Amino acid sequence: MKDHLNIGIIGVGGIGSNLVSLLAPSLSQGNLLQKFMKININLYDSDKVEESNIFHQRFNHSNVGQTKVLATKINLTSFENEKLEIIPHEKDVRVANDILENDIIIVCVDSSDARIVVHSTDSIWLDLRCRGDNFMSVDYTTKRNIVESITDINQKPGSCQYEGALDSGNIQFGFVYAAAFGAQWLVQNLRKIINENNVLIPYPRSGSITFGTLGNFDIEEEN
Repeated sequence: MKDHLNIGIIGVGGIGSNLVSLLAPSLSQGNLLQKFMKININLYDSDKVEESNIFHQRFNHSNVGQTKVLATKINLTSFENEKLEIIPHEKDVRVANDILENDIIIVCVDSSDARIVVHSTDSIWLDLRCRGDNFMSVDYTTKRNIVESITDINQKPGSCQYEGALDSGNIQFGFVYAAAFGAQWLVQNLRKIINENNVLIPYPRSGSITFGTLGNFDIEEEN
């Protein structure tokens, strides 16, 4: 049996809230969970749930005013047990010390600061991004020059929705695409950790719901 495993989810908005809503039920039972002494899902986000969030994020009217990390825990508490716990951290990730305890980290927030911190760790990490119906992922296997070329330290945070999408009802679902990719990626990496056979980890890539896969990113050769 493996030791305690800490999973860090940075950002609990469009991508993150849906990702955790996929992960908690799927990890709450089954043989995979039994291979670990305990799995902690650490959530990092300082934002509170606003009325506008509930139309494309995994929250409801009763969550408005709660921090997103606490609301997520409350909504998924029925899936927690003695081996699986969701732990809310009401803060943003800005320095490595914020997330050092995590073995696997998934970035779900549009923050260059958080991305750069995660990219510099020795953890198994995934960086998810989306805009409209487009989605992009890079991870710890992606060639470093590619990761650096698409990570602008001066980039301003933005929404996963195009301007006016919520008001018009023209909601784009790239965030769901990203969340599903992240859930699949994480489960397969857990299987890799416990040395299961036939592990197929999703390839880092960019894609569109409308146009399909736009391209795969080159990865580093394994030693």
